[in-house]
Amino acid sequence: MKKTLLTSAILAALASGSVSAAEVYKDETHKVDVYGKIQGMYYDSKDKGEEGDQSYFRLGVKAKSAITESAYAFGRFEVEYAANTSDDLDVRLGYAGLGDKQFGALSYGRQYGAYTLVSDFTDVLYEFGGDASGTGTDHFGTGKADSLLKYSVEFGGATFEANYQLDNTKEEKESGINDTATSYGLSATYGFDFGVNIGAAYNNGERLTVGAGDAEMTAIAINYDANGVYAALLYSFGENWGKSATTINNTDFTAFEAALGYDFANGFGVLAGYNKQEAEAGNVSTDTVDYYTFGTRYQYNKQFAVLAEYKADQIKGNEDVVALAAVYKF
Repeated sequence: MKKTLLTSAILAALASGSVSAAEVYKDETHKVDVYGKIQGMYYDSKDKGEEGDQSYFRLGVKAKSAITESAYAFGRFEVEYAANTSDDLDVRLGYAGLGDKQFGALSYGRQYGAYTLVSDFTDVLYEFGGDASGTGTDHFGTGKADSLLKYSVEFGGATFEANYQLDNTKEEKESGINDTATSYGLSATYGFDFGVNIGAAYNNGERLTVGAGDAEMTAIAINYDANGVYAALLYSFGENWGKSATTINNTDFTAFEAALGYDFANGFGVLAGYNKQEAEAGNVSTDTVDYYTFGTRYQYNKQFAVLAEYKADQIKGNEDVVALAAVYKF
């Protein structure tokens, strides 16, 4: 009976699209939430590869149930449909695990790597950003990644995360390698009562190409989030970050990301950012990422907003991009 009610509630939530339907089921020990995002977005650019519709629809389900007074089980599944690319749904997240209020949580599946706990400090821009730190989807377990076993725990203002990726098959296939390799990551953050947070992270991804060194990334970051002001700085460094195992060997990377914004009481917000990454192989240094952004957003209510963001790319041959979007979240 409860399974039938739960299925009916989820279907009703998806059909209605109402905000009140986000919590689709709850009893004494079990809770299921449905959430989503609909973003109608257009890129304006002289680069025809960038210009055009970038709209997408995102839908997720989160579930949690009590096992004892302290222990609980949880799961999450999230998909995205990009209106301009294909008819396929992209599975963004899909994991399940066990947790304890005192001892933390252990989960397995497709989820965010520990590295994002720190890289998220500056990955806050309205549309762009997060391109310099070394974080990436299916990139050595740093962003959203398959086969990820993760542990996370909080003690007061401190948060610790650790993950081990059993293989990075997608990463290796992009490099033209039909084999698998592992990766692992560690991160820690601490938040002070006056709005300042600090964090550090390390990630190591194995490469299987003969003579290719591991991809190593270290990031340190700080932010301030209070009184409508958000400011963040991140510095990262390491080697062999690139996705091509045959070309990015013995290459050192350094990167810098920054974000500064303010949210006014009337719903308006402004946000600026900067991303820069430099690769050094031998005596040759190359800027691989170098751009700054300016954006503004108007939040009509908790669910709906419109935004515009300008990306000024400083890499020779790259074109600037303007993103215009209307966003509905539920």
